[in-house]
Amino acid sequence: MSRRIVNRLLVGAGLLAAVSVVVLLGPGTAVAALVALWSVLATLEFTNILARAEIRLNRLLLCVLNVITVAAAYFNRLPGFLVAPLAVTFLAGITHKPPRPRTPVYSSFTVLYLGFLPAHLVMLRNAADGLAPWVTFFPLVLTWTNDTAAYFIGRLFGRHPLAPNISPNKTLEGLFAGLTTSAILAALWLSRLEPFSSRPVWWLAVTGLGLGALAHAGDLFESLFKRAVGIKDSSGVLGEHGGFLDRADSLLFVVPGFYYLLLALR
Repeated sequence: MSRRIVNRLLVGAGLLAAVSVVVLLGPGTAVAALVALWSVLATLEFTNILARAEIRLNRLLLCVLNVITVAAAYFNRLPGFLVAPLAVTFLAGITHKPPRPRTPVYSSFTVLYLGFLPAHLVMLRNAADGLAPWVTFFPLVLTWTNDTAAYFIGRLFGRHPLAPNISPNKTLEGLFAGLTTSAILAALWLSRLEPFSSRPVWWLAVTGLGLGALAHAGDLFESLFKRAVGIKDSSGVLGEHGGFLDRADSLLFVVPGFYYLLLALR
């Protein structure tokens, strides 16, 4: 096994262990703090990506707004409270000198992308109150399993590019492996958890397929920005795993999807 793969596995295992402890054993405040910390780190990485395209945003302001957005989720004030941080980004754009229309547009997008979307993990934790903590943990495990299966099967057997203009290394074989793994995991995992256990196995498997597709979409969505500026990773802080944004880009679509599914069933 190459050193690259070993390093990837070690870093991945460390991140998995840390997040698992917080989500499964920690209080809601710990989950909110973890999401807020990740949001700040990912915001810094994302604004660095935008800066390569000559789009320079107020990083401090965006970090503060995203932390406030996560805090609002903890106090069950989303999505209504979202109007406030978005209004701030527009006001900041109006007062910017010289005026640049794209500044408030990208600032608002950053709040939605890296504040509101990750805050859904906190909202999921609140919505799953009274249920097993494994409900909150499920979309994380599904995403990690999906990504891992897609990565290794794609490396070993990938021959047909999935989206060569966006992410040249992703393959249809990897996509199939990720979706299959997601379907199997959902059928096995959710069949033991309320409020999903009353659903037929095929329904749970289709749910896994849908969430797996969201994981791939989230990954490709971030790749759009990296591809536009000619970089592979949002940063190199996590070694072979890239940056903090790289490690959770898939979750940004999966967790909200699972959250709204849970709301529909409760």
